[in-house]
Amino acid sequence: MRLRHRSLTHGGEADVRLADPRVLRSVLRRHGVRAATGLGQRFLVDRRALDDIVGAAELTAADDVLEVGPGPGALTAALADRARSVTAVEIDERMVGVLRDTLAGRGNVRIVHADALAVDLYALGERRPTRIVANLPYQITTPLLERFLGDPRRPPLVVVLVQEEVARRIVAAAADPRAPRERGYLSVFVQSFAEARIVRRVPPRAFRPPPRVSSAVVALRTRREPAFAPLAQDAFLRFVSDVFRHRRKQLRAALGHEAGVDRARAEAALARARIDGRRRPEELTVAEWVVLADALGVPSV
Repeated sequence: MRLRHRSLTHGGEADVRLADPRVLRSVLRRHGVRAATGLGQRFLVDRRALDDIVGAAELTAADDVLEVGPGPGALTAALADRARSVTAVEIDERMVGVLRDTLAGRGNVRIVHADALAVDLYALGERRPTRIVANLPYQITTPLLERFLGDPRRPPLVVVLVQEEVARRIVAAAADPRAPRERGYLSVFVQSFAEARIVRRVPPRAFRPPPRVSSAVVALRTRREPAFAPLAQDAFLRFVSDVFRHRRKQLRAALGHEAGVDRARAEAALARARIDGRRRPEELTVAEWVVLADALGVPSV
């Protein structure tokens, strides 16, 4: 694992002009770089979407931003214009070289060459981040969100650009008529740590290269304490994940599979929690998940 830190000062070529496809193409060509789609690289070239992401982060000059997956640096530059500092974590060594060019001269930007899934993200900057902003690769969205939110050092606000389908799952409410299709473990996980809202939809044409599906900007305003406190985090989340593996079954049956709860114990816990055993996992609110977990004896911290 290599960590490369470089402080830069304002004056690089790219600035937010990298949101112009022609400028982006020129910069990448100069460095002999193409988007590594295998790493999920899709570069945002829509200025309004870029502005909306930065706006959703509600930045002030006192904020320190952690950005994951900066790509060529268009969003990084826009964040650096408003925040005290930006720590940009990039796994692709080729793109690190591009960033050193496009962000040259920005003294409040630190580039870290690292795998965001393998390092302590909250220890990379000089100060703990007060914001996280990320254009998340589709294939590792869930593990990155788990690292962002599951850590007690999570900042007050996280803004992510994700696949639109994932965004709908993140915000899906138990009362939503679409919940049986969209609500799952990810919904309960995120909503246990944050209030989630979709800021805007982003069409495929906003990226180079364009993906096959639409994306969406999601703002996550985090809680100081997770909704399941004082239940133990790992035990609660494991319980929710296990039950959702049998989401098509009624709760009284789903609890007896991966969750390892026999029928009599399941019925007794459901009764204590005042939850109808004929309901299905996606129909429960976060509060009901907490009550059910407590009734089943999920340990506390």
